[in-house]
Amino acid sequence: MGSSERGRAIEELAGIVLQQVQTAAIAVDEDGRVGVYNAAAARVLGVAVEDVAGRDLDSLSGAPPALAALAGILSEARRSGRAATRRQVEVYTPAGERTLGYTLSVLGGGGAAALFFADLTDAVAEERRAAEAQRFAEVGRIASAMAHELKTPLATVALYANLLRRRLASDAADVQQLDVIKDQTRLCLERIQAILHSINPDAARSTGMTLTPVAPLVRTVVSEQRRRNKGARLSLRVSANGARVGLGESDLRSVVSNLVTNALEVTSGKGPVDVRVDEDGDMIRLRVADRGPGLPESDVFAAFFTTKSSGTGLGLWLVRRLVDDAGGSICVRARRGGGAVFEVELPLPRHELLRGADVLLVEDDASLRGASAAALEACGAGVTAVGSGKEVPNGSHTWGCAILDYHLPDLTGVEIAARLPAGTPILMVSSDPAAGAALAEVHERRAWYLPKPFEVETYLDLVSLLVRPA
Repeated sequence: MGSSERGRAIEELAGIVLQQVQTAAIAVDEDGRVGVYNAAAARVLGVAVEDVAGRDLDSLSGAPPALAALAGILSEARRSGRAATRRQVEVYTPAGERTLGYTLSVLGGGGAAALFFADLTDAVAEERRAAEAQRFAEVGRIASAMAHELKTPLATVALYANLLRRRLASDAADVQQLDVIKDQTRLCLERIQAILHSINPDAARSTGMTLTPVAPLVRTVVSEQRRRNKGARLSLRVSANGARVGLGESDLRSVVSNLVTNALEVTSGKGPVDVRVDEDGDMIRLRVADRGPGLPESDVFAAFFTTKSSGTGLGLWLVRRLVDDAGGSICVRARRGGGAVFEVELPLPRHELLRGADVLLVEDDASLRGASAAALEACGAGVTAVGSGKEVPNGSHTWGCAILDYHLPDLTGVEIAARLPAGTPILMVSSDPAAGAALAEVHERRAWYLPKPFEVETYLDLVSLLVRPA
């Protein structure tokens, strides 16, 4: 084989290798034409090899955004003659916004350049999650220590306030002042509990999921805020009496209190703040509107974000987390004329939603299994009822909801949940509170714990909330 043939063979081999390697690559020659655009690049950018290879680099300025961005980087390298290593760029691809890490090489002095890149989106997200987890771990240790040190003195203050209130019951002015002390003490305890919950919300699951009436709680929170903010313009309109949502009382209180307190704080405790609760079909809507300075550019729901000098930045983050776990949604928008409007939508239990739902029921007690299946089928659900993990149908069958006993003859409910398709809602049913805490292991899906024994209405309510699209 002659040297020219050997050279062509090497070039062909290099071309084959470039097309097969997992690192994405784009290279342009001295004339600015794309000589290399491999399959890995096509997968990342969503543009086929044949649509790019051989094209003039300048013509790619009108290509899809991600490819155009990388073409711009190559064009700048050809002009400046400067290489770059370990850089990142945010681009938009058919799969959404992605983070690409790249290395740029300038080949000789004739204007040829090569760009090697990889999709780092998942890795960057994982790094952020790890950093946030580390930060929460540190905050958690501090918060737990503070809670331990503060709860006993606060309990002592509350006790003496109650004793003094009894002794001075005939003096209205003294009673009013003592009620302020009691009210502020309870507020401190609530905030401590909210911070601890935000650090480790899974711990609260050990008590089990409950349904809480919305209207009475909202009225109570608004009444408390009126006492704390004398003279504040705080209006309330409720048209959803009797509606209940899938949040515990303390969690729902955290949602409402955070939104109303924030609205009052941004108006210096004066208002006006308008609170509305309406029922709209299968949803209940809580709306809190203020006339404050409006919205910052940053994400107000991000952990540790705050515009207050003394804020933790966890209040709205906790609100969104609780609302998401309940299958609801929260949004914020600028208010016409100034201010902001926070709107929470939470689903209401509707047994008719069970009609046609495909439910997996795993319970080793035959009597309870039969009664549970009968209750679900009476509402029109299709139920696959088995007594152990090994009887669960194999495959990637999509279930509207999986109702799992925690202690079973072969597997735990958590182990069964881990084998089900991602996103399958889980209702863990057990007399062991450890089942609730174990739900921390069930990732990327809604998962609630219902203690045994339970009322059939509560059981059907919770399943109806889980089978609906979140």
